[in-house]
Amino acid sequence: MNLRRFSLILLAFSIALMGLAVYLHQQKPEGSAHQASAAAPAARLPLASPATEPAASQPVAATRPAATQPAAPAATQPAATQAATRPASTLKWFDDTRSSGGTYTLGGLTPPKGEFKDDYLLQVEVLGKGAAINTAKLADYYATVDDKQLARSSSDHQAYLDKVSQSDEYKGHYSLLNPVTSFSQTFLPLSTQTLTVLAGDGGGASINSSRFWRLAGSSQDDRSQSITFEATFYRGASPAEAKPALRVRKTYTVRKGSYSVEVSLRLENLVGEPLTVSLDQLGALGVPREDVQSDQRHAKVGRLKGDQDVQVKNAEADLGKMFLHQTADVGASDGAESVLWLGQVNRFFGSMLYLVSEVEGRLEAPEYQATFYVAAAQETPNSRTYLTGVKMPQIKVAAGRPRDIRFDLYVGPKKRQIFVDKDYPLYNPLYQKLDYIGTIDLGSCFCAWHWLTLAMMWLLQTLSVVALGNYGVAIIVLVVLVRLALHPLTKKGQVSMSRMQKMGPEIQRLKEKYADDKETLNREMMDFYKKQGFSPVMGCLPMLLQMPIWIALWSGLQASVELRHAAFLPVWITDLSAPDSLIVWGRSLPGVGDRLNLLPILLTVAMFFQAKLQPTGVAATPDQARQQQMMKYMMPAMMLFIFYGMPSGLSLYVMASTFAGVAEQVIIRKHIQEREELEAATTVKVSGGGLRSSRPKKPKGPFWFKR
Repeated sequence: MNLRRFSLILLAFSIALMGLAVYLHQQKPEGSAHQASAAAPAARLPLASPATEPAASQPVAATRPAATQPAAPAATQPAATQAATRPASTLKWFDDTRSSGGTYTLGGLTPPKGEFKDDYLLQVEVLGKGAAINTAKLADYYATVDDKQLARSSSDHQAYLDKVSQSDEYKGHYSLLNPVTSFSQTFLPLSTQTLTVLAGDGGGASINSSRFWRLAGSSQDDRSQSITFEATFYRGASPAEAKPALRVRKTYTVRKGSYSVEVSLRLENLVGEPLTVSLDQLGALGVPREDVQSDQRHAKVGRLKGDQDVQVKNAEADLGKMFLHQTADVGASDGAESVLWLGQVNRFFGSMLYLVSEVEGRLEAPEYQATFYVAAAQETPNSRTYLTGVKMPQIKVAAGRPRDIRFDLYVGPKKRQIFVDKDYPLYNPLYQKLDYIGTIDLGSCFCAWHWLTLAMMWLLQTLSVVALGNYGVAIIVLVVLVRLALHPLTKKGQVSMSRMQKMGPEIQRLKEKYADDKETLNREMMDFYKKQGFSPVMGCLPMLLQMPIWIALWSGLQASVELRHAAFLPVWITDLSAPDSLIVWGRSLPGVGDRLNLLPILLTVAMFFQAKLQPTGVAATPDQARQQQMMKYMMPAMMLFIFYGMPSGLSLYVMASTFAGVAEQVIIRKHIQEREELEAATTVKVSGGGLRSSRPKKPKGPFWFKR
């Protein structure tokens, strides 16, 4: 086997390996609402049509006029509690339907000055109707590149917000929590759904608690803002005789320097007999799809295994196939494998809900049982939206002894420093104990390469500081460093390829001599290569060594929120985590889509010139010669196909590396040619007519070229 064929085989294998990594990363769990119902989980999400609420009065503390918002859905009684709510008493339950309207805001959207804890990192919009969250927006992250560029160019942040509100062209700050509508039913993040109450005499009721909330108060200080809603439920033989029996107070708190939304529920028993309360609490909803090519959203679950050992998995992987409007339990908070948290993540962001607390440095589950659930809310051929929540049954509420239920919802970027770096200003030790770092999917199909991905991303972040925050420049500097490190191998490979061309006549003679004896031919050729000091592997070794770097860099670009919307050039390459998209048109074309990505085309051109400069191996037959010539064109075309939808940061790296390789080949080949010319003059004429051997001087080449 000649060097050229060997190199092509290894290159094809490497490309196939990288394609496999991309394919595995883009796979997502799939299910269909039309599949057999036997595979569906047994539990069901309580669903009902939205209830009609009376007109709400204007709240006193509203930050702006009430906006038209989707109503939280009423929910039917869960099947698990139907038998337990039999009316053994003549007393009935009534509710107070005087609900508050309006939209209330907590936090702020002014971008923080660096990474300081003196600024709000998010703004939460809370609806008085349902006491649920409408949206949660991040202060320093934007929906699109255009939004980020507009915000950075505006001297006044309020002017930016006004322009965004007046134009449909911009979406503004990144909204990580949003309402989910499925078949005319609207679900709101962190809404408290069905609330079931059982009295000591056996009487009980299942109440849609999402409707009956009124503003109870608000507070703020230098570090936080809070708002409280309450709902009161009455019990009696008739509405006229009904007396307050149960009060539920719900408080939202947002703090400076934190990506957490703190929520507390207080259950107050207003009668003399004990009450048992069960409720369904929704968690993170409406996490947007981040990747334009594939839906990388998942429901993540953190389980406590053993002594403080947390394991993070995809919840849908544990539950199996899920279907429209169906749920399955993830687990209980007091079992052998306690569920600590449940949330939703996309490529760069996550929302994780947890109910646990720290007691003397250890994670402790609540004393009541809490079962998390996840459900598929809506499904299209290209995406799926999940509902996440927690069921809290059998909460005992004694008279005069309120029960407090506290939980947090992390709403922010999947940034490594926040989860693991103790010196980072926004680091929270609880996030590390909950293993939120497990939500960051490096995307590699080989776990052994994760360390290389982390090393590449650390090096890029370090180089970006030198490059004044420009990650594109940092990538080019990384190319230079890698090329310098691999130069000795590249030089040896070029020398080996040059020797291969010289050995062509001798190799052809061996092929003709042992044409009928393949075993002897291979042995003689190996002996010949050994005598000549030639290694067929050296020619393709530099490329093979760069393949892990390519995959590691691709994995890092897939998971590093720092490179999201990071620009190299202000007009062309504005997002290194996405294709460069020089031109976008409205119609999708086969193999191209709806945009022109210029970087992969330039990469293909560079690889074509690199192939032209590459020395050609000795072809045994004319067919082999034609194959070698054809592969010079096929390989660049294959790379165009593979890299066309890749992040522009990866295409920039490979293109810069290829151009650097072309320049390196030209210099090395020129130096080899000069050396060969000097070595050809091995004799000189001396006085007396004789000849003597003369040792040629080494040609002067680059300082880094030493043989």
